[in-house]
Amino acid sequence: MPDFRLGAEVPDIGRHTRSRYRARVNQPTVDEETARIQKAVTAVRGWESLTETPEAPERGSDLAADDQVFPPLPTSTVAWFAITSAIDHLSLGADLLQADDVRVLRPQAFHSLMRSALLGAAQALWVLAGTPDERAVRSLLIVEDEASMQRKYIRAYLHDPTISNDVSADFLEELQEQDTKLTDRITAVRHELRTRGHKTGFQSTQMITDVAAHMAPRDPWLRRALMDQWQRGSAAAHSRMWTLHFREAEDTPLPEGGATRRYTSTSTDIAQAYGSPTLVLSEALTLWDQRRRRPARIPPLVTMPLPRATLH
Repeated sequence: MPDFRLGAEVPDIGRHTRSRYRARVNQPTVDEETARIQKAVTAVRGWESLTETPEAPERGSDLAADDQVFPPLPTSTVAWFAITSAIDHLSLGADLLQADDVRVLRPQAFHSLMRSALLGAAQALWVLAGTPDERAVRSLLIVEDEASMQRKYIRAYLHDPTISNDVSADFLEELQEQDTKLTDRITAVRHELRTRGHKTGFQSTQMITDVAAHMAPRDPWLRRALMDQWQRGSAAAHSRMWTLHFREAEDTPLPEGGATRRYTSTSTDIAQAYGSPTLVLSEALTLWDQRRRRPARIPPLVTMPLPRATLH
């Protein structure tokens, strides 16, 4: 497994503060950013083969114990699916970065893609990090969210006013049975969460906050950078334009007033957007390998009686 670190990613904090910021921090050069991107892409290409042969937790491992929290959807499945999702999105990002004749890397869509990569990598790390109690609660929160989203999907069909005209009565009955089973699962998991002292549901932003704190307990720049990329990616995925206030852009005045704003990706944008989920996934894969292995047994110390001193 590659071992690398891209370094503390630096957020773009707006043109109005850039001059003061640059006086305090040495900005990476384009060559340095390109080297970081290449290093991340190389790591992702090395991880792609992992999805072909997933390895189950060994008996007696931490992850095997975590799987007993909710066997119908074990923690190892939750973590591994998130890992493969992150690799999938990062691999598509690598395809874009390595494509021939790429002139402009779409500045909105790329951030949306990397947001999905960060979400998968963070979910994997979130359920693999922390104490056994923390991992149990986190896994249960994702189980509850999975069931709730699946039930919402099924109910969209059940509540459709024309569905009975297009499907059989048996199919509708099957959907209703799935709805009932999911409701039972949601109720049981929520009860278990309350028993463990947790009253709120899954929140992706809280998960990212926890992951950023885990990744950078003594590196506030990196912690803020991870949160910065999450917020930028969310804005891009939801078609929000507020990030334009914090990016390099070119304004062209219009005759009738106002201006047209144009912007594109920069090497810094790409390095930060691609590097953040890659760093998180690297940590998640390291923890996966540690958690799934049974701890090595230390042989007992064999004590031998010391020979008694004799006089000659």
